[in-house]
Amino acid sequence: MDAIVSTAMHILFWLVLILSVFVVPLGLPGTFIIVATVFIHGFFTDFVPFSGSLILVLLTIAVAGEIIEFFFGAASAKKFGGSKNSMWGAIIGGFIGAIIGSALVPVIGTVIGVFAGAFIGAASLEYLSTHDSSKAVRVGFGAFLGTLGGRFSKLTLAVIMVVIVIFKFV
Repeated sequence: MDAIVSTAMHILFWLVLILSVFVVPLGLPGTFIIVATVFIHGFFTDFVPFSGSLILVLLTIAVAGEIIEFFFGAASAKKFGGSKNSMWGAIIGGFIGAIIGSALVPVIGTVIGVFAGAFIGAASLEYLSTHDSSKAVRVGFGAFLGTLGGRFSKLTLAVIMVVIVIFKFV
């Protein structure tokens, strides 16, 4: 019976890790789910083969992913000629868009809301600053691309985290 339970838990462990990667593009905290899954595995196995230092490395990567994702849209808005106001518009707009999108259509609405919110927030604040609609749209598009890049960066980090776990496990 112990072998069956052990095998089932092992399968569940790897399934959760893989699914955690797939939820990142949806705006869910897949990187932190990876950290929690490895920690729980470690807790039940006396942290063999996963040490506390490995969990700390994974946690650092997860936090870095959040920071990168959060500020990527703002940095891209600036690169497309936006002001500091448009950078804040991208950050705040993405956050508000995620909340509104989640309320309207969970998961998919969150994703759409983040991208649309970053665009609208950056473009709106840039327009209020410059009264130049073409520049505002360009800056909003930059914020959209930056938000997309941030999400892709976080997805890449999630894959790296799972690869680290695989190499540590085998």
